[in-house]
Amino acid sequence: MKEFSIPLMKKYSRPTIELYKLPALIDTGAVIPVFSMYPALFEKCFDSKIILENSSISGIGGKEYGSVYSISEFKIGELIFKNFEVFIPDEPSLQFPFLLSATLFHGMAYEIDTINQKFTVRMKDEQPLEREFKIKEFKGNLYPQIDGVLFQDVDIWLHKFWII
Repeated sequence: MKEFSIPLMKKYSRPTIELYKLPALIDTGAVIPVFSMYPALFEKCFDSKIILENSSISGIGGKEYGSVYSISEFKIGELIFKNFEVFIPDEPSLQFPFLLSATLFHGMAYEIDTINQKFTVRMKDEQPLEREFKIKEFKGNLYPQIDGVLFQDVDIWLHKFWII
C-alpha cells in the first residue's frame, strides 16, 4: 500500500491543505474541482487552455457559471494529474482558490485527520501516481471522467427515482 500525507492548514475550520502556496479546500461532496480565481490570473499561473465556455455547475451553494479549462499538470502531494480539467467560475470567491472534489481521489482511501492535522491518501501499490481527470459535458451537465471512466451516477439516480 502506497500513501502520502499533507498537513492541514490549522487556521481553517474546514479541511484545507496548501497547494502552490494557496489554500485548497477538500470538498468531499463536490464532483467537479473548482479553481476560484480570475481567468487571467489562472492562465498566467498555469499552462492552461479553455476547453468549454459558458458552462455551469450546480451544488448546495446554488448554480455557478463559468468555463472549463485544461492545465498540462497539477500536483496534489504525490499525485500528478496530466491534462487536468477544472471549472473556473465567472465570479471567483477568493477564500479558497482551489476546491478539490472527492472524485479526484476515486479508487483511493483518503482520511481527513483533524486530531493529527493531516490529509492522508492511500492507494494500492499497483495504482499509478499519474492520473487523468477530464470534465465532459452531456445534456447541459458537467461530469467527471477519471482515467477514462465517465461518472454519471448522480443523474442516473435522479432519473430513476424522480421525474425530471
